[in-house]
Amino acid sequence: MQRGRPGSWAATPIVLAILTAGAFAAEDEPWLGPYNGPSRADVDASTLDGKVLCGYQGWFNTPGDGTNFGFTHWGERLDQPDRGRFTVDLWPDVSEYDPSDLRDVPGLKMPDGSPARLYSAFRKGPVLLHTKWMRQYGIDGVFVSRFVGEAADPNRARHVNTVLANLREGCHREGRVWALMLDLSMGRRATTQMVKDDWKFLCDRVKVREDSRYLHHQGKPVVLLWGLGFKDRPWTPQQAEELVDFFKNDPKYGGVYLIGGVDPLWRTLRGDSRTDPAWAKIYRSFDAVSPWDAGRYGDDASMDHIRKEVWEGDLAELKTLGKGYMPTAFPGFCWDNMRRTTPGKTMIPRRKGEFYWRQFAIFRELGVRNVFVGMFDEVDEGTAIYKVSNQIPEGKYFATYDGLPSDFYLKLTGAATKMIRGDTPLSAKIPDPLPAPVE
Repeated sequence: MQRGRPGSWAATPIVLAILTAGAFAAEDEPWLGPYNGPSRADVDASTLDGKVLCGYQGWFNTPGDGTNFGFTHWGERLDQPDRGRFTVDLWPDVSEYDPSDLRDVPGLKMPDGSPARLYSAFRKGPVLLHTKWMRQYGIDGVFVSRFVGEAADPNRARHVNTVLANLREGCHREGRVWALMLDLSMGRRATTQMVKDDWKFLCDRVKVREDSRYLHHQGKPVVLLWGLGFKDRPWTPQQAEELVDFFKNDPKYGGVYLIGGVDPLWRTLRGDSRTDPAWAKIYRSFDAVSPWDAGRYGDDASMDHIRKEVWEGDLAELKTLGKGYMPTAFPGFCWDNMRRTTPGKTMIPRRKGEFYWRQFAIFRELGVRNVFVGMFDEVDEGTAIYKVSNQIPEGKYFATYDGLPSDFYLKLTGAATKMIRGDTPLSAKIPDPLPAPVE
């Protein structure tokens, strides 16, 4: 199992060139230009070292949110109670959201009889609440997922760019850091020019490199380029080499600290990595490697196998090369609703946080200094760490946090951050009690 549903975006470089040129610009588009509002600097934005950063999807919509996408990413035909189905496997706890940012799911009730309601990340309120939680629970910040195929689609670009602007504002207001995860799950019509043009747009119009909350490392803006080298993504070694050279060496747009989001078996060209020997050079041309481990182990024995066969070998080789390493921690997994399977069939149990914490304990023992959490808000594959409800809509199936408080995994991630950073000692057991959130 691995993250990602290959994109089906049919945009062309011409479409993106028009977008980049500002044909869709308007004075009220908040992503055009730098952020100039209230800001604080609690978390050091000058280094990756000692940080735990969450992936942030932000891809959810609801009817009436200012778009025409309906309940995108929550499910299919949810406006039709007799025909709709959910594709998410966790139900968010929306008790702290502004009611104006929520929308009733037609025909669906909670156990107390109240309407079942969902949020849209296109609206600023939910995203600002999420970044508030990050500060309250001691989470350093996020890599915001940016599916380049969506950014190239004029219809979807408005959502993608609005979420980016909302997330950026939240990181400023709450003193968090953020960086871009450019996801190359773009389908077979993808081109390197689409990726380059989107980065140029982000630099020229969004001014990401000048943003004081944008994460830098070794004096360079950090970019996580996710998806090169996977068997189910069509990129060639030649295209990958072109992109790496662009981000690292282009005289105007290069000079980034480039992290490769790759298959865990990148070093041996096995697993879901492509086997062409040319990929070996590509993988080692990144400044750092971030293996996507989510779903690759599901119990202690398989985790120990990954430790021996992947993490230890990766760290040994990358140390000799002077490269960085950012492995993935995930709290559990489930895509029963997405795959229409029987309840529990696809689940990797969370074991009330023990599965998640054990990953961090291993990373600390191995000397890992930065970790990617997959993901902050991905209820789609049951990997979310934000506030999820144990109360689910009547007549529906969702995985839960097994009776634990809705903020348990936020607390756990904050505690793990302290351990990775070295503020607290290595512990094989979950701290008891976990740190309380700050106001």
